[in-house]
Amino acid sequence: MKHNNERIEPTRIEELPSFTLAGISTITTNEDELSKNGKIGKLFEQFHSQNMAKKLGVNIQEDGHYSCYFNYEQGDAGLYEVMVSVCVQEALQLQNLDRIKAFTVPAAKYAVFVTERGPIIEMVQRTWADIWQWSQQPGNNRAFTGDFEYYSKDINPEDGQAEIYISIK
Repeated sequence: MKHNNERIEPTRIEELPSFTLAGISTITTNEDELSKNGKIGKLFEQFHSQNMAKKLGVNIQEDGHYSCYFNYEQGDAGLYEVMVSVCVQEALQLQNLDRIKAFTVPAAKYAVFVTERGPIIEMVQRTWADIWQWSQQPGNNRAFTGDFEYYSKDINPEDGQAEIYISIK
């Protein structure tokens, strides 16, 4: 539990090369996600119920899946696109798959936040609240080029942990 005067800090800073994700996406706002109009939960349900990872199987580069945030209109204040996805080798072979979108996350420097262990949806939401506080602190400049959450293949939804990567300047 963080106290109001305690500075929130990422677990680590990491530089990553670009990589390609493929999955299903929607456009939303933080305001919608904090209301009953949120779309992200439904997107995760659709990804898992339709076994999207298996449909993308031949292209998958690693186990686990991602939730990627990109195409920000006004930083964290406006519309953005979110995609539940897997890491793939190349987007060329995805053209025949219905409603599948690909996005290449640009090479960037990331502030990496690791959630506490627990019910994964709650832990991720709590960590995002910390990230919003962190991003208001002087010297923490988000780049908004592509942020993502990484979930391991064998994550336990009731007692899991995820990593959230925030692109920074």
